[in-house]
Amino acid sequence: MVADILNGYNFKSSTYSNEGIRVIRISDVQKGKISNMKIVYYPSHKKEDYKKQLLKENDLVMSLTGNVGRVAMLSKSNLPAGLNQRVACIRTKTDIVMSRFLYHYFNQDKFERLAIKRSHGAGQKNLSTKWLSKFKIPIPTIDDQKRVVGILDRFDTLINDLSTGLPAEQKARRKQYEYYREKLLTFSL
Repeated sequence: MVADILNGYNFKSSTYSNEGIRVIRISDVQKGKISNMKIVYYPSHKKEDYKKQLLKENDLVMSLTGNVGRVAMLSKSNLPAGLNQRVACIRTKTDIVMSRFLYHYFNQDKFERLAIKRSHGAGQKNLSTKWLSKFKIPIPTIDDQKRVVGILDRFDTLINDLSTGLPAEQKARRKQYEYYREKLLTFSL
């Protein structure tokens, strides 16, 4: 196993505050990004309760309920933060795989569709961390991972730079990114 899968803490919404540690909730995990729309905090003095769910830079977070399989990567600007229930943390634990490589792999539409297919629940989909921990990912060499990440990160940057520009150009670049992501992340197990 190249990564640990952590479950979130049951932060009590009645205890949310205006300061403390940020709580990363399902609604914060959007397609490839952490949303800053409705940030909530939990008091820092309660740290002993949630210390196992404290997040680190480059941790991946994935929604497990509702829009299952959405992934985002945490940056320093998101920290300090704690992982809420029904959000998983994927934390690499070896030098065999890069977090950024896993981010691009999980951020594929085909992974999200598979996660939806593997989830259960009639009214609201729920994805199991047990299934996620057994999910097999082909891991190329670190040099190949760096090459793939470099290419896909350049597309990400280009798309983000175009976000205030022409919608048609941004759409074309996103389509190009998705095409190359699919091609570059297709490996045999």
